[in-house]
Amino acid sequence: MDDARGEIRVLLLDYGGVCTPSTREFVAAQGRAPVVTAQDTTRPECRSVVAQARAAGICVAILSNEIDRSWAASVPLLAEVDHVIACSDNGLLKPDRRAYQRALMVTGSSADQVLFVDDGPENVAGARAAGIEALLFDVDRAAACWAEIADRVIGP
Repeated sequence: MDDARGEIRVLLLDYGGVCTPSTREFVAAQGRAPVVTAQDTTRPECRSVVAQARAAGICVAILSNEIDRSWAASVPLLAEVDHVIACSDNGLLKPDRRAYQRALMVTGSSADQVLFVDDGPENVAGARAAGIEALLFDVDRAAACWAEIADRVIGP
C-alpha cells in the first residue's frame, strides 16, 4: 500500500471474516459452522484497533451483508463503532456499488477518505470500483492484517 497517512477519515470494516472469524475458520476450529449466540467472537486485534481509531477521531463503520438487526443489539463490538450499515436492510449487497455509496452517505465522507477492509476479493474489487481504497483481509494472517490496518489508519 502507498503511504498516505492522515487522509483516512473513515475505517469501513466487513463484519464476518474481518471483525470476527470467518465461517471457514469456525469450521476448521470447531468442525461445524458457527451458531448465532450472544458469545462475543470479536477478534481482540479488531477491538484494539477500533478503540485506537476512534480515540484518534477516525470514524469506524461496519458494512456487512450478514448483519441481522434482530441480534445486532447483543453484539458488543457493534455498540463500539460509529455506524452499522446492514446491507440486508435494503437488499443492496456488496459488491454492488450502491452499498458503498450508502456507506459514504451514512458516514458523510468522500471515497478518498475511506479505507475499506473485507475478506472477500469481490467486495474489495467492488469498493475499488467505487473509488474507495480497499484492503483484502487474509483470515490466515488475521493478526498481521490487523497490524497493517492499524499502521495504515493510526500510524506506527
